[in-house]
Amino acid sequence: MDKHDISSISKKRRINYDVTEDILNLKGERGSMGVQSSFQKTKCADNIVYKLYFKGLVSDETSADREMIVKVGFGVAICDETDNLFHGIGKSLNDAVINREEADFLALITGLAESIHRGIKNVVICCDDRQIYQIIIGREKPQQKIVHLLEEVQRLRGKLASTGTVLVAPDDVNFALRLAIDALVSESSSSSDDGEKTCAICIEETDAEHMFFTDKCLHRHCFSCVNKHVEVKLLSGTVPTCLESGCKSELTLESCSQVLTPKLIEMWKRKMEEDLIPDTEKIYCPYPRCSVLMSKTELSSEAEQSYVRACIKCYGLFCIDCKVPSHSDLSCAEYKRLHPEPLFDDMELKCLANDQMWRQCTECKHMIELSDGCNHITCRCGYEFCYRCGHEWTKYQCPSAEYDFDDDEEEDDNDDDEYYEDEDYDEIDFDDDDEDEAEYDFDDDYEDDDDEDYEEDDDDGGSTYSFEEL
Repeated sequence: MDKHDISSISKKRRINYDVTEDILNLKGERGSMGVQSSFQKTKCADNIVYKLYFKGLVSDETSADREMIVKVGFGVAICDETDNLFHGIGKSLNDAVINREEADFLALITGLAESIHRGIKNVVICCDDRQIYQIIIGREKPQQKIVHLLEEVQRLRGKLASTGTVLVAPDDVNFALRLAIDALVSESSSSSDDGEKTCAICIEETDAEHMFFTDKCLHRHCFSCVNKHVEVKLLSGTVPTCLESGCKSELTLESCSQVLTPKLIEMWKRKMEEDLIPDTEKIYCPYPRCSVLMSKTELSSEAEQSYVRACIKCYGLFCIDCKVPSHSDLSCAEYKRLHPEPLFDDMELKCLANDQMWRQCTECKHMIELSDGCNHITCRCGYEFCYRCGHEWTKYQCPSAEYDFDDDEEEDDNDDDEYYEDEDYDEIDFDDDDEDEAEYDFDDDYEDDDDEDYEEDDDDGGSTYSFEEL
């Protein structure tokens, strides 16, 4: 690797090593150091090219008096050529008002300064953020507020014998991320006077020891809310995510197992097993009171009938070819000819479903009840359909145009009802009984185009968190 060219680097606002130790705020204000930890496992060698992994975190949490507290921390891991840890640093900052990019650059500056201080000559900067990577290598123009930090990065690189920058996968910086999280957790623990935190969901003050947070983010919630949230997600067939609004970091069974009930743990394990079944291998028990998901390959034939299988949960026999309860010695064609009408249990269930206004998924036959929310249903099998008409879902509206999103099932016989229509507004229904209250009908399934663009940006290599991950 060639020595980095620093001839064009501005000399203004340089940060020397002593200042880096105290970490400057980007507005020129000094931010005090919080919890700091570092360790070294071996001695450096001049002929080794060391890898510098860095990660910054900006976390927000709600205090007992319901004030939002923003905390900043970062981690640095310096490893040898085989990724054996040479030196690790974890720091938290007090009174620092910075964003995700600034925290990331502070972590990088600390790592480079520490490398020089330890006598390291050759460094490869390992960055997992594409935007930060593009800024470092000069392919993207930095924002004005981080220009002087970029200059400091280039100045420190100029002091090394050789330096380079590579883009790595997010998992490669896990050790630096762990150090950053540990620093913030330690700072949070040391700054807590009464040991109580406020759950952002139920707004109840709970002892800090009974608050749950994940390794991917530092949002804290009480055990009760976590259990309820995980149960709802598992029942809907989706992966549980952080409870914080807008945070998309996924929860794991390993991280939640200490706070979940045994019932939820078993449900989650079953969900993980179901996710491993290929779509072509999935089959559901035809008995309405069971409907468990199974893999065709895990089912063994019963007796001499190659098409008869036994459910792994209720042990009921069924035909794997036509997906109905076992029809003994009859072939599938004969059974359908002799039994054109549904079974009594099926009829009873359908009567109940009609009475309760349930909807049956046309793909897996699973019964679904909509308690509240929009008509866009995603079944546990992954099939998306409209709850009102039962047809496959199309964007923004009822697929068959059979129903309007207004509650047309409730007909008002009063001829004096007034309707105001305008092309820029949804329909407003004024009830004679209470003219002061208006019922507005909005499209619950509207998806903001900005959100779609944001999700596309995530594909470039970042995960989306409510707190900002670096």
